[in-house]
Amino acid sequence: MDIEKILKGRSNRESREARPFKNFFESAHQCFQAGWAVVEGRERSDHVALIARSVVITSVTAIEVYFREILDFLFKYCDPEFFEPHLKKLHQNKYDITDLIEVYRHNVHPLEVVVNDMSFQSVEKIEKTFSLFLKGGLWRQVLSLQVRIKDQSETEASFDAGNLEQLRRILMLRHELVHNPGQGDFLNEDVLNDLQGAISMVFGADIVLSRMLEQNKDPRLSGASGT
Repeated sequence: MDIEKILKGRSNRESREARPFKNFFESAHQCFQAGWAVVEGRERSDHVALIARSVVITSVTAIEVYFREILDFLFKYCDPEFFEPHLKKLHQNKYDITDLIEVYRHNVHPLEVVVNDMSFQSVEKIEKTFSLFLKGGLWRQVLSLQVRIKDQSETEASFDAGNLEQLRRILMLRHELVHNPGQGDFLNEDVLNDLQGAISMVFGADIVLSRMLEQNKDPRLSGASGT
């Protein structure tokens, strides 16, 4: 058990905005804009290749952080009766007595251990985790959404299986870049379109998960706001 990593994760969460999607979108949007600057030739730094890699890797990191922060928020905001029956499926690690002493010594809550251990590097892993709490599955609910700004019918938008594949491709591309650092000439308009689709899927997931959080709010909380 990496206690220092757990404590660092706690510190990072405390330093960010309380709303996970806002943190995600700010980071992902910056990456998206930087990506277009590279593709359109407006980025003339000597480190264009590094920036191109960072566009994808940082975007996927933001996606992972979003889902980890949502899970952390779920544990803090929802009725324990809602999530406790699923903990054994989320976290099956076993620890020896020295690990338990370290947890006690550093005042680490067991649910922090669960959050720290989660990985969201594939659409399947995201689905497996959050579908424990959602009837019908996360992505199915996202794909059934239709959203629009109130009284502005022209802003209506929906999500489709193609957007889910775009998210899948972005997550896979990050894996390829990490394990093949020398890969070049990969950033193009198609990749940026995939990134845009990935961002939209996280937006849809946030709508579904925010509803779930509100519907299962811990009744002992008073005056707490949603994500």
